[in-house]
Amino acid sequence: MGKTFLAFLLIFACIHCRKADTEWKTLIIDNSLQGWHSFQKEGAPKGWTVENNVLIFNGVSDMESGEGDASLLSDKVYGNFEIKFDWKVIPGGNSGFMWGVQEDEKYKYPYQTGPEIQILDPAIYDDPSAALGGAIEVNNVKEDLEAHKHFVGALYDLSAPSALDVAKPADQWNSYHIKIDYGANHGEVALNGVVINSFPLQGAKWEAMLQESKFSRSEDFPYLGDARWKGFGKFPKGRICFQDHPGKVSFRNIRIKELH
Repeated sequence: MGKTFLAFLLIFACIHCRKADTEWKTLIIDNSLQGWHSFQKEGAPKGWTVENNVLIFNGVSDMESGEGDASLLSDKVYGNFEIKFDWKVIPGGNSGFMWGVQEDEKYKYPYQTGPEIQILDPAIYDDPSAALGGAIEVNNVKEDLEAHKHFVGALYDLSAPSALDVAKPADQWNSYHIKIDYGANHGEVALNGVVINSFPLQGAKWEAMLQESKFSRSEDFPYLGDARWKGFGKFPKGRICFQDHPGKVSFRNIRIKELH
């Protein structure tokens, strides 16, 4: 009887393990851009390619072209989730991961609705002039040298990472494990296996962070149109997004697990 019960437990454990494994779904399918599109655009995403299952942006960003945002969005809408991916940037490079992004025509950019986890070359905090993207990006770094709310692993302009020495340099792979759970009102960022940021997603503490950020200063951003920041961070469901930005950025091993 004992052996039979033990065998049952082993079978149950194996089934449970297989189920747990299948909860994580890869987001690069058949070495292609299947399941992805450019922000508010139809057709093949401009500037994005997949090579050996590595997602690469090596195009001209809106910051450089002025022709509209080329950020890459998931076709699928997500609510609560965990996502894991590796990323690397070239020297001076910059990108970001967003969630809760809406494509209503009143929004000109994904970052008007989607909060962003920052991705960048950490060395530009030692030499801001090395930041790609011109004066805008250089000033973004110079204004943040003390607060570090634009640094690697930051919830952009809202919450600084708790550690500044975890990121690997440009041209080397880093790993993110990001958790977004509105049910628990908890967001979390682990960089290379180290939890470096945690933050609320709504409520009084979230509103307090907003008040201390640029997202409370709508009058300073006329180029965003009438919507400004009115929808920022207000959507618990939306598309996930990899940001277009000056400089080549690569992503691999992109996997997501939906939470319920």
